[in-house]
Amino acid sequence: MKHLVFGLLLLFSVGAKAIEVTHGPWICDMDSTSVTIVWVTDMPGMSWVEVAPDSTDHFYGKARQRYYDVLAGRKVLTDSVHRVRIEGLKPDTKYRYRVFTQEVAEWRYDDWVTLGKTACTDVWRGKPYTFATFPARPREITFLVLNDIHERAKFMKDLCKNIDFNKLDFVLLNGDMSHRLRSQQHMMEAYLDTCVRMFATHTPLFFNRGNHELRGQFADYLYRYFPTKNGHYYRLQHVAGVDFLFIDSGEDKPDEDIEYSGIVNYDQYREEEARWLRSLREQNKVGKYPLVAFSHIPPTLQNWHGPYHMQQTLTPELNKMNVSVMLSAHLHRYGYQDPNEVINFPNLVNSNNTYLLCHIANGKMEVDYVGLNAKDKKHFTFPLK
Repeated sequence: MKHLVFGLLLLFSVGAKAIEVTHGPWICDMDSTSVTIVWVTDMPGMSWVEVAPDSTDHFYGKARQRYYDVLAGRKVLTDSVHRVRIEGLKPDTKYRYRVFTQEVAEWRYDDWVTLGKTACTDVWRGKPYTFATFPARPREITFLVLNDIHERAKFMKDLCKNIDFNKLDFVLLNGDMSHRLRSQQHMMEAYLDTCVRMFATHTPLFFNRGNHELRGQFADYLYRYFPTKNGHYYRLQHVAGVDFLFIDSGEDKPDEDIEYSGIVNYDQYREEEARWLRSLREQNKVGKYPLVAFSHIPPTLQNWHGPYHMQQTLTPELNKMNVSVMLSAHLHRYGYQDPNEVINFPNLVNSNNTYLLCHIANGKMEVDYVGLNAKDKKHFTFPLK
């Protein structure tokens, strides 16, 4: 009898476990009037973000607005990765926010749903998180580029120990942040939890895939954690008077390489991306503002299939778009390429042990290339066209 009572008490305690926010939140895909906030809970539920201008006296007032995780008109109840798109914000404005997820206690049939306990981000004990939208007009921009960290989360933290993330407009992860994608927990431990602790609750995290993010059983789920407004990894992002072009460079080996077991089709994907680049130019969606490009794989390499195919598909379109500079990665070492017969724009390659701290002002972009050792430091100036 004693064991039965203990078992019932244990069952009750397990069943009474409250839903929890396990990862995040982090901010992505921001512009001057909208932002996406992402977080993860330990069970599915209905999620929302409550937002208020930072100028209000109290977070829980009439100024607070609620935005739900909605897909095609239905509030999402069956996912533990929550993505809330917030529209209609004011440019250049600071906001406070909290995230909430309410578990589904019972779902009998059709839409007869009973909601249960709610997880939130320190709703009574702590302060709300904050973010500031980008201005609609041009101004100075400062951002940080990291790449090829390959699961060295502690190294990334040490590398950035002197960075004041509150002074950055965004942080770009330019690919190969992990070796491959095995699971959600693997990705979180590899880099994303550390990014959240360092900056991503308040400074937008822009993500650009590397070739190693294309590998592993969990690779098809990556987009759920870094959603974009246009629904693609490749995209055009406007920030305060500058257009940033995200090139999704694909794999570096041929599609038929034995490593891929016949499950990839990146040649066709790059051809699709080239058509999208052409459409940007033909529809006059680029050219009004200076253009800075990001690509994990540099397009100037000659001896790998991926960059060679980029030269056949993506590079000719980029050469017609008046790119001021491209920042790339992949080589695990420093590299710089002046404009030449392959590309008509400069290409700066960041290593796996350094970051790029970029500042745009007065018609030019100043870039500090910085590592843990003073000898790693270099400085570049790129005029913006």
